[in-house]
Amino acid sequence: MAQGEAGEVAIARLAAPATLIGAAFLFIAWDASPVGAPRFMAALGVAVIGYIWMLRATGRGGVSRRTLRLAVVAAIVWRVPLIFLPEVAARDAVRYVWDARVQRAGLSPYESRPDDPQLDGIHTPLTRGVDASSLPTIYPPVGQLYFRAVTAVHESLLAFRVAALVCDVGVMVVLMRVLRASGRPESWMLAYAWHPLVPIEAALGAHLEPAGVLALTLAYLSAIRGRPWGTAMAFTAAVLIKPLPVVLAPLIWPHVGVRHVAAAIGGVTALTVWIARGQWPVGSMTAFIDYFRFNAPLFVALEQVLSPRGLAVVAVIAGLAVALWIRRRRDRADAWPWGWPLAVALALSPVIYPWYLLWVLPFAVLQRSLTLLAWTLSVMTIYPAWFLWSGSGAMTVPTPLWIVEFAVPFVTAVAVWSSVQGSRIVRE
Repeated sequence: MAQGEAGEVAIARLAAPATLIGAAFLFIAWDASPVGAPRFMAALGVAVIGYIWMLRATGRGGVSRRTLRLAVVAAIVWRVPLIFLPEVAARDAVRYVWDARVQRAGLSPYESRPDDPQLDGIHTPLTRGVDASSLPTIYPPVGQLYFRAVTAVHESLLAFRVAALVCDVGVMVVLMRVLRASGRPESWMLAYAWHPLVPIEAALGAHLEPAGVLALTLAYLSAIRGRPWGTAMAFTAAVLIKPLPVVLAPLIWPHVGVRHVAAAIGGVTALTVWIARGQWPVGSMTAFIDYFRFNAPLFVALEQVLSPRGLAVVAVIAGLAVALWIRRRRDRADAWPWGWPLAVALALSPVIYPWYLLWVLPFAVLQRSLTLLAWTLSVMTIYPAWFLWSGSGAMTVPTPLWIVEFAVPFVTAVAVWSSVQGSRIVRE
């Protein structure tokens, strides 16, 4: 069959799922229902159906580059309207704006509380509504640099939505290059680009995660291409956007040398001194571990026998242990499933917000891990917690919702394991 004909077949195969996903997100943008509201969840359910349909369609064969380009354009098109929705869905970005204003005032974000009367002059009408105003920031130095860079262009939640969208598109590009470099079908990238979680948490939620994921996927690309400087710098940037990727250190170490690590440490030290203004770059991290709980059944259960900070250490050790096990079992860097150390550390965390799964998603895609992909989908079942929250107390996830969230990847893992065992028996 000619290349053009193959492309036309691929376009026809993807047309129906693209229509479902696109219609779902255009409805969400038009309807403007709050995250987790019944109509929002119904539309999101349609998007999930379209996504699963796409996975099945692309699983039966690759797509042409022309079709892939059209699919990426479609993904961007259904993201853009979300950036103009009511800004209540981008609450975390209010803190980002505050941290940037604090930095420009020559203060350390790690000691500056939004409710401090002496800092009243730094506020704008937007930042007076910052969440957890009694606590200083929790975000590491490179995250702070990102806040300052975005607000240098425009100080608004819209600017952070646009920045998250730009980073999101950057992740798509990097994933295509990773797939090309490792000899895997570039069409696998659609499992990221068309995933319903990404537009909700990037274009709508304006979260920091897309910037961190972009840095981490760049580290992965640099590692498999044998570029130690790029690996060291990109990985360090990812860790200093959010600490979660630190559990991948055993998988990074074989790709860097002492001088690369020393240079990264030097850069980190200089940046931290500039951002923190003589303070330890910890901020409210300990308070976050001690008091914040959301969608974390394992952490809450284990908290009966260990202190919160002890459990946080256990989560990091568990992630590092999985990374070490992977490194010993696999020889090639492009065969290392980076998603599993991240997922294990997340599962043991005191807070598991849906956008945290964005760290796992690209590596679930690269390894075609059905279990991890299942979790990135099932985590969206907890969105009604935001809609049901009255604002009068701590937000909690209704028990039926988190049971569904964790049952789906568990059942998927059992099914995958059973299938693998059945294949082995047949071969023997």
